Amino acid sequence: MLDLSHMRAGWRYEARSRSQNAFWLLWAGVASVVAVFILVCLSQFQGWIANIGVGGLVVFSGLSTGAFFGFLFSVPRITTKDSSSTAVISTDADAKAIAKSERLLSSNTNLERVSEWLTTMLVGVGLTQIGSLDDRFVRFSNFLKDNVAVTGNGTSTLPAIGPFLLISGLVAGFIFFYLYTRIYLSPLFQYAERVLSNFGGLKLEAGVPKVQKAAAGLAEARKNPSMKYTSTASEISIDDSLDVIFNLLYEPEGYLQAIDIGNKLAGTPAAKIAQYWYLMAAAYGQKHHALLLSGAPVQELRQARNVVLGACRKAVQLNFNYKARLMSLTNPDSDNNDLQDFEVDNDFLQIVK
Repeated sequence: MLDLSHMRAGWRYEARSRSQNAFWLLWAGVASVVAVFILVCLSQFQGWIANIGVGGLVVFSGLSTGAFFGFLFSVPRITTKDSSSTAVISTDADAKAIAKSERLLSSNTNLERVSEWLTTMLVGVGLTQIGSLDDRFVRFSNFLKDNVAVTGNGTSTLPAIGPFLLISGLVAGFIFFYLYTRIYLSPLFQYAERVLSNFGGLKLEAGVPKVQKAAAGLAEARKNPSMKYTSTASEISIDDSLDVIFNLLYEPEGYLQAIDIGNKLAGTPAAKIAQYWYLMAAAYGQKHHALLLSGAPVQELRQARNVVLGACRKAVQLNFNYKARLMSLTNPDSDNNDLQDFEVDNDFLQIVK
């Protein structure tokens, strides 16, 4: 069965992951400022110390420029919402609610436009200047030779290797920040889009009577004030319905009601929320285990398994952090073992690994 401590741990894990990715950038910025200050100080000395300082500044300049280009080339695009999206809007009220929420607050796409414009310009200008690169590298070497303090015998290898250091920094900075943006920063953009969309706050239209009936039963059985409010509320949000499904998973055979309500929500904007699919995977996971214990036909087991795998795929597609949360439900010795039948299921492991 699911429990509150597990759900809270999952939410904390997701929030901590986002915070860590953001703080890494902050600390990288602080470390860069300190490194530049140290290198500038070293460049003021004589001999090999000055060469280390200037060489480090050359590499850092390349890293910084490459990182800028890497970010510029990997800024994620916000796709246009259309009828081909994951969830189906079943009523005119749903469509009006979504349109209203999008008009109230939406993402600023200026960064995307600047990225696209600069990327096109830089590629075009860069291609026209390739022929003059050798001359520019020679001028850069001469600049280092004339301005860097040399060793006692009047020689230095820095002018010769300066262009190589610059190119190495450019390539390393571009590759690192391109991958960092694609892997770590893109989910932050996705999270911001999910917050702005706020599908969970939309008014529920389909399945309201069943949700309220289930909430009334939970309120009576558990003396839950939240469920009592939901059972009598004039309007119910999608978040309220997901909360009811979540609480049903604590009840004996509550997964049956959870599945029934969940199927009613499948054609609403709830299907655009990763938590919806996570809860459906847990509910069908409980059903799969109950069928297994009762010796149900193989066809019923296969059908329940396919639904679990489909729900897991949807949850991971909407939020990759749900991989860890789904995997944590497979331990049969844990209290949170809704997916214990899938601990060694290869298809499931390919989804969550």
